[in-house]
Amino acid sequence: MHATSVGVLTIGLDAPLVLETAEHGATTTRSAYAPARTPHRVVAPEGRILLLFTDSADAPAGRAAAAMRRLVGPYGLDHRRERELIAACSHSPDPDVLRFLVGPCVPGTTDRRIRRVVDEIRDDPGRAFRAEETACRLGLSTPHFLRLFAQHTSTTFRRYQQWNRLLQVTRGIAAGHTLTRCAADAGFASQSHLSDTFRRTLGTTATSVLDSRVQFYLDC
Repeated sequence: MHATSVGVLTIGLDAPLVLETAEHGATTTRSAYAPARTPHRVVAPEGRILLLFTDSADAPAGRAAAAMRRLVGPYGLDHRRERELIAACSHSPDPDVLRFLVGPCVPGTTDRRIRRVVDEIRDDPGRAFRAEETACRLGLSTPHFLRLFAQHTSTTFRRYQQWNRLLQVTRGIAAGHTLTRCAADAGFASQSHLSDTFRRTLGTTATSVLDSRVQFYLDC
């Protein structure tokens, strides 16, 4: 079981997959959506899977969530454009096509103060942003800032920073850097800190990813 910092749409490209949750057991499907911070496990008995991570700071209401045909608790099943998404990955996926197929941009405006903080975190993922200092800089109380941030991003201030650090690690892995360098560049205290965070967030180890045939498509 793991819980991603942002929402994730998982699709079995070659065969159905199994979504496992503590509350609802195992469900066989071809596509499943898990909102941010919801514990789940995906089992793919065979073939490839596609994981599309959705940053709710760019679409507050959740593009992928709105495109699922049915719900089991907070989890979505059977994406409306599942077949097209699978077909789009038959060769080398086009990020623009995937972005279009995931779902329409749901109307919503991120608070300009939260938007500013989001951009700062993305621009400097290795920096440790403190809630108290950030709230003070925005002229907000810390509890109000944290509630506002969660409202507009569907995740917590800490987990959003964590997610952007992992994205920085992914960029480093894609560039061929060692895990030690990736951890340092992304602001992790150590490689073991990175490994623990990676496993809790993605359900596997960074070493396993490095040893696999996984392909990354960033800024999709």
